[in-house]
Amino acid sequence: MADLYANYNCTYCQEDIAGLRVKCNECPDFDLCLQCFSAGAEIGQHKNNHAYKFMDSGTINIFNGRGNWTAREQLRLLDAIEQYGFGNWEDISKHIEKRTPEEAKEEYIARYLNGNIGKHTWPPTDSYVPNLTDQTKSDHGPLSPDLTSRLPPLDITPEEAAQLGYMPQRDDFERDYNHEAESLVSSLSLNPAEDDDLDIALKLAQVDMYTSNLRERARRKRVVRDYQLVSAFFSSSRKDKGIKKKQTKEEKEFRDRMRVFAQFYTAQEHEQFLTNLERERELRLRLSELYRYRENGITRHEECTHFEQVLAQTQRQNDTADHWNEKKSGSSGPSTPIHRSTSKRREEEKNYSSTDRKYTAKQDLPSSTANQISHNRTTTLTNQWAESDSNPNTSNQSTSSPSSSQEKNYSNATSTQERDIELEAASHLLTKQEKSLCIQLDLKPTQYLTQKTLLLQEYLNGNRRSSIVPQSEPESKILHYLVTNGWITAS
Repeated sequence: MADLYANYNCTYCQEDIAGLRVKCNECPDFDLCLQCFSAGAEIGQHKNNHAYKFMDSGTINIFNGRGNWTAREQLRLLDAIEQYGFGNWEDISKHIEKRTPEEAKEEYIARYLNGNIGKHTWPPTDSYVPNLTDQTKSDHGPLSPDLTSRLPPLDITPEEAAQLGYMPQRDDFERDYNHEAESLVSSLSLNPAEDDDLDIALKLAQVDMYTSNLRERARRKRVVRDYQLVSAFFSSSRKDKGIKKKQTKEEKEFRDRMRVFAQFYTAQEHEQFLTNLERERELRLRLSELYRYRENGITRHEECTHFEQVLAQTQRQNDTADHWNEKKSGSSGPSTPIHRSTSKRREEEKNYSSTDRKYTAKQDLPSSTANQISHNRTTTLTNQWAESDSNPNTSNQSTSSPSSSQEKNYSNATSTQERDIELEAASHLLTKQEKSLCIQLDLKPTQYLTQKTLLLQEYLNGNRRSSIVPQSEPESKILHYLVTNGWITAS
């Protein structure tokens, strides 16, 4: 194959040999043209009686017909097609050296595509159906192109874009974040012959710093586009801006607390997340309100208005009674314990008024305290409602004798609390005295059992009763109960 592309010169006359040549079998690298061979030329060690052979470098024709393409030209044509590709006929003709681009194109198409070689080499085009697969189908993953295509267009005027240095068609800014980040890698150059491992590690660290800056740029651009920060920047100065619902102080504080989670969602997902949380809070408040109505025996919406009226009337009566008690205590000395306890219960009921019912007592107070207030209010309102329906002079009677009615309500509330503690978890593990102690200390059975277990463990570990120091008033009363009933030996 290499002989087909080599040029040979006559050793005797130094002329180029284009066709047949005579090669000496005895002398190395000795070639003669036909003219010198016929004249019997001799030079150096070569004699005209040496053995010889004829050599052809591709001058014969392989295909008979038009063009008279030699075997050497055919091989050069195929080699040029492989190197320069089909269609680059200018370079192919230069590689063949003696053929024009049109001749090279016609010869290749006629011989190797439409000719016998092409028919036996290439499959029929009508029977060859390629199986094409769509590689651009979206998989809806985190890198899916649909995530960017779903983003809404920016609501911004050309004047605003020019003022901010924003290019809407490119979705880019004239000055990027950390504009001088390219200075980290602009002067880097790798020289494997001179750089040692430390230099290479330092340069790789600089490249890593640069890629981190690029990621931060991309993240900031995504946030700007996703949350429409460009249009929001100019929304306050626009004259035709829409009227937005003013947020309350609580809503602003809530959204400020939830802002940290915005980095994990898109703008739509974050807004939906906040909407769901606000809706959940509204439903919880509504459920607590309905639960309060059901506790007071209300099962229809029509009764709620009457209930609120009675509740307001009861509060006014309690306020009047507190006012007279304060006058009485101011003139006759300190109030009695029953008056102090009654005022305390009224204050608890006042704190749970209808104006504050959006924030339920069970969310702000311990569950036992909320239950006690709820049952006190339940008994009071039920009695007041029944009396207001049966006797129109109920309000006057209640105002004239507030202490007796409160004592009656207090006893009713105590019996109600005894029934409610039976419904608590682990109440079956307590005695009647322990249940009364739980009601007195406003503790759940589980809380009481925990305190009791800790005190007994401390006593059994070797600490005597005198060395146990109560940390709170409930713990002191529980310890007194354990000593009185023989759980802990007094010493």
